[in-house]
Amino acid sequence: MTKETPKELFEKGFITAEQFQKIDAITSGKVVSVFYELRTLLYLGVMLFTAGFGILIYLNIGELGHMLSIIALSVLTITCFGYAFKHAVEYTHENVKAPNPYYDYVVLLGALLFITVQGYIQFQYGFLTDNLGFSTLLTAAFFFFIAYRLDHVGVLSLAITALASFWSISVSPQKWYSGNFFSDSHLYNTAIFFSTVLSSIAVALTKREIKTHFTFTYLNFCFLLFFVGSILGLLEGELWGIYLLAIYAGSVLAFYVARWKKSFLFLLYAFVAAYIATTYFLARTIFAEAIEIWFLYSIASCGGFIYFIIKYKNYFKQDD
Repeated sequence: MTKETPKELFEKGFITAEQFQKIDAITSGKVVSVFYELRTLLYLGVMLFTAGFGILIYLNIGELGHMLSIIALSVLTITCFGYAFKHAVEYTHENVKAPNPYYDYVVLLGALLFITVQGYIQFQYGFLTDNLGFSTLLTAAFFFFIAYRLDHVGVLSLAITALASFWSISVSPQKWYSGNFFSDSHLYNTAIFFSTVLSSIAVALTKREIKTHFTFTYLNFCFLLFFVGSILGLLEGELWGIYLLAIYAGSVLAFYVARWKKSFLFLLYAFVAAYIATTYFLARTIFAEAIEIWFLYSIASCGGFIYFIIKYKNYFKQDD
């Protein structure tokens, strides 16, 4: 749509004068949407509030006392979830609109405070040390219930993260830097298995039309875990051919998911993973005997990546 389109539609009688005034105000730039900016600020506010509350307790722990801090956090957590369930609409498999503009942020705050209380109790008293895995699994189950009952994608992300932690799966810059991801024997196989099973469940739920707007979040986590696990298995050296084929298969699947969800993100995952796998394969075969080709390959691959970004960055328009 161009700036002249509303005028053309009005002149041809396809829209009324009132509709023309509203549309023209948007296309001319007189009315600008700040919806996503406000959502970002509100989410950031929730995160800063949670972090600030934790810092306040840490700096004044001698004056406040541990039990008082835990009680205060617990009361605030219960208040958030009490408010959420009080104003929650009836459950449905469809996407549910929040009852008010602040509802989603209250739910997210309650979930973050729940984690804070749980971590505080563990850090201070160590009550959960002997049953930490079981506690993590219960946390994941609770967050899945909250995510589906209150229709919250953010809490769903926390639930998936907690479930992955139950299987000792963690991907972070600290893990990469310290090399701890390699320290656990064949943990990357667990990541591959976990992501495969979880993505299968997500697709099954989608076919049953149960919270289909959650599918993107599920698949995003699953593809990240699958590709990270497969790449780590590839670099480990043992049975690298199997992991190479797994990466190519995952890339093909990510390509189809990108077309299904009309998301450039999955296409980017497929391209990067396939590029790493191909480079590793060439390094172990052709480039091992012809080091001089590395220079030409580096230039060609960098040019190919730039071409890929330019050509496909606006190719998809994400639906979810």
